[in-house]
Amino acid sequence: MRSLRTALAFLTIVPVGMSDEPAPHLGRALFPTVGLLLGVAAGAVYWVASTLTTPLLGAVAALGVGLLLTGGLHLDGLADAADGLFVGSSRERRLEIMRDPRAGPFGVAAVALVLLGDAAALAALGPRAGLVALVAACALARLAMLAVLLALPYVRPTGLGTAAAGGRRLPALAAGGAVALLPVALDWRHGVLAAVLVAAAALGVAALARARIGGATGDVYGAVVEVGQLAALAAYAVRL
Repeated sequence: MRSLRTALAFLTIVPVGMSDEPAPHLGRALFPTVGLLLGVAAGAVYWVASTLTTPLLGAVAALGVGLLLTGGLHLDGLADAADGLFVGSSRERRLEIMRDPRAGPFGVAAVALVLLGDAAALAALGPRAGLVALVAACALARLAMLAVLLALPYVRPTGLGTAAAGGRRLPALAAGGAVALLPVALDWRHGVLAAVLVAAAALGVAALARARIGGATGDVYGAVVEVGQLAALAAYAVRL
């Protein structure tokens, strides 16, 4: 429970009553579990809202719930990562841009495109399929973040990457993977495709970050989550 509370405290704004020391490595093995819980909440909203209104309104409601529960953490990271990774003449300048709280054109465009893509993919699904897709997408996206966190060096002296670093990596990845792959079984054909596309999206973001700044930052982790979630939802919208 201590690890779950720590993971929830770092990835959401849900009040978990943290009164003791955080769990080692921020409970990183449970990041996909947090994603699964977020997916259940957003998926339930999609189910109800799309049944009572339209799939598009249901998608907007579900994405809004996800945004509220995470405090916009990952979208903010996506915007900063897009601004920093696509501009700047040097590694130092790119990192400086990523620290700037103001959103530039690349950041605004990235957030708009991702949200539009998420909504479009969800709107193509029925209530049950949308619920399954959101649960799988949120869990797989956090698994991708965990994998990038463990694989890439953290380039800042302090932050999420340093707090979650250390210890044995393989057990954390295996535990997170076991949870993230559970919803895949609910629709294995779309689920397998989603896992493949999320992995490809995470590799793309990680490769870009490695080439441009030499590793990862918290903003890069946020970008991995948002791009991975879009990739998963797009996979569930594919007609197989």
